[in-house]
Amino acid sequence: MRTFSALCTLAGLSVLVFANMIGVSQASSTRNFFAPRYDGQPVAFCLDGNKECGKPTASNWCRIEGYDEALSYARRASEAGEVLRFVDTGNLCDFQDCLGFRQIKCVRWTD
Repeated sequence: MRTFSALCTLAGLSVLVFANMIGVSQASSTRNFFAPRYDGQPVAFCLDGNKECGKPTASNWCRIEGYDEALSYARRASEAGEVLRFVDTGNLCDFQDCLGFRQIKCVRWTD
């Protein structure tokens, strides 16, 4: 009986150690931002120069808002005459084919 109890304790400790090794963490807070804006304009889907589109750009914007990264996002086409803003440089994107974000979901992680 003592051997079984010792094995259960060892197995439990192994799980805890493994969980810490792989960096298991829980989200302390998330927030879904609809039609996100930066300095008054909708957020452009890419960084300036059409590089790092999607998640890297959304995560950059989340960090500006005080979060750690983006969990998800949805893009949208810009409307005629709409001006969007690049989050990395603050420059404006006024091209006809400039994409924006419909939604960005940000997360703040706990340690």
